[in-house]
Amino acid sequence: MIILGSLLSFLSAAFFGFNAVMMRRGVLTGTALQGLSFTLPLGVLFFGITSLALLTSEDIEALDWTGAWYFIGAGIVHFLVGRYTNYKCTKAVGANIGGPIQQFTVVVSVVLAIWVLGESINWLGWIGIILLTVGPLAVAKEKKKSKVEKLEFEFKLLEGYAYGITSSVCYGASPVLIALALEVSTWQLALYGAFLGHVAASLVLLVIVLAFGLTSEIRATDKKNIPFFMLSAVFVFLSQGLRYVALALAPVYIVSPMQRTSTIFRVIFSKIFNPTTELFGIWIWIGIGISLLGAVLLTIPGDIVTAILGL
Repeated sequence: MIILGSLLSFLSAAFFGFNAVMMRRGVLTGTALQGLSFTLPLGVLFFGITSLALLTSEDIEALDWTGAWYFIGAGIVHFLVGRYTNYKCTKAVGANIGGPIQQFTVVVSVVLAIWVLGESINWLGWIGIILLTVGPLAVAKEKKKSKVEKLEFEFKLLEGYAYGITSSVCYGASPVLIALALEVSTWQLALYGAFLGHVAASLVLLVIVLAFGLTSEIRATDKKNIPFFMLSAVFVFLSQGLRYVALALAPVYIVSPMQRTSTIFRVIFSKIFNPTTELFGIWIWIGIGISLLGAVLLTIPGDIVTAILGL
């Protein structure tokens, strides 16, 4: 089950990387709110259809309302707050820089998994956490004036870091909430949990839009950005669906680090689709490499470490 969960996490990371690149194209001239107005409702639709197709009457009867509330909380934290700040980070610095900044997600997930879920971590894991913290600092060195001036957007590093760290906290907390939900629910309800999360996030977004009179911003969405927002919605649905199932099969401390391999896919897809709106350079690859090494160290089970050292 753990191996399958790890593979699903890796596939989820690939889909998330492509989603990030498509959303980058959308928010380049659009806004984070416009992106949310597409991805959240479409998430409700996609996960709703999936739930209707896969759920049985036994699954519905097995639903524990305590677990449902955890799913709802995870949805608001991840799909609304986390996704909005992720879009703002992507708009400010691009997908390539934003990815390593958001590696801090793993630190948040692991710390909360230890504190809330009682999961354990070996000494290699702590080294991994340190590397995951250092990785984003290496990426910051890529901000060379000659490269920034060639970009076809306004580069805002401090804003990117602020929104990136905020989204990391949200993205790091949500897997723990999902794990708590799955402790009192069957794994078959994982996708239904994603549906509940999207419904909750969409309703909160609707209240915010109506309360603050933001409908005009949504109506002003440029038609050329709509295909990118739609593609982003499709691939984030695939990514999140696999992520929820993976969390039902494997521990948080494995799933969360595996998902951060999305930074590699971001750079690959960015080179193909967004070559003039992203920074590319040695420090980005160094930052990604450091972060991924940290993620790998976090996923090594304690019994394997003990066996290797002969303890």
